[in-house]
Amino acid sequence: MKTPLITTTIGAFPKPNYVPVRDWFDLSRETGGMNTSETTYQYSKDVEKNKDAHEDLFIRAAREVLDIQIRSGILIPTDGEVRRENYIHYHCRHLSGFDFKNLEHRVLRDGAYETDLPAIRSPISHYNNNYSVHDYSASQNVSSRPVKFTLPGPLTIMDTTADCFYNDRPKLNAALASTINEEVLALVEAGCRHIQIDEPLFARSVEDALDFGMEGLERCFYGVPKSVARIVHMCCGYPDHLDDDNYKKADPSSYDQLSQAIDEAAFDQISIEDKHCCNDLKLLEKFKNKSVIFGSVAIASSTLETVEEVVERLRSALNHIDRDRLIVAPDCGLGLLPAPLAEEKLTAMCKAAAVV
Repeated sequence: MKTPLITTTIGAFPKPNYVPVRDWFDLSRETGGMNTSETTYQYSKDVEKNKDAHEDLFIRAAREVLDIQIRSGILIPTDGEVRRENYIHYHCRHLSGFDFKNLEHRVLRDGAYETDLPAIRSPISHYNNNYSVHDYSASQNVSSRPVKFTLPGPLTIMDTTADCFYNDRPKLNAALASTINEEVLALVEAGCRHIQIDEPLFARSVEDALDFGMEGLERCFYGVPKSVARIVHMCCGYPDHLDDDNYKKADPSSYDQLSQAIDEAAFDQISIEDKHCCNDLKLLEKFKNKSVIFGSVAIASSTLETVEEVVERLRSALNHIDRDRLIVAPDCGLGLLPAPLAEEKLTAMCKAAAVV
């Protein structure tokens, strides 16, 4: 009998409407786009001051999101980032050195949009509060399957904050990686066995990724035992709104440029887009030492994939990679989608994985 293909998700999931934080996915679904300079990453001070009062809501949301994934057939779900008003800045709020009051205006994503960002104004250090352990444990306690915990990578954090202190990108990358490593090691101690670092900026900044980005990733995972899956996600970026076909995505050829360095780096799994990019599947042959989390459904399209089309692509992929190193997932997080459509896409994907 052939080994069943593992299924997982990447991160974001549409938040239930009772969650006391809002993110840009919410605003995008409601308005069909957003003025990021006015509404980017507003954080509820009430939530910050009354975390305990809202804890039941966050646990309820995590259970709801996890249940959707599990009944769809996902074997390794995530918490859907239900506690995070912004995936990247949530981590930064738990560090010293960041200024969230006096923001800096910046143009991001190769000019795709502009916004005001928190600034780095002093040395970055970790508060040693290990927020991730609390968040992971709360989610794992309401899940019947092992929960994967996700964290933003240092290069991606650098792209969505304003450096007004270091003026040395490799040095800043190393400082941020050390804070991530502290959270990762705390997660390991808490029993988490699937830990993912997200570095979508690698696809946009190949030179930085090769110069110091891979070293930063290895620093993030330093000291992690072999019993833990060390996972890296590299997508090509979100559009401004659902079904935005003209959004400026990163060049998917970045995967080819990075493939050798990825395969040699000290982590176990690499997550790539394929549904959006439709890669030349010979790319998979370049990953001889890595398992590949293969993006199989689109996360920014309202079109529902059929089981048959996902099956066909997965079978094609298996012509280029060993079966035990292919993991099935969406291209990226599902936060842009309405929850019912997200569930339908996951169900179709998992049915396809079961057929294959």
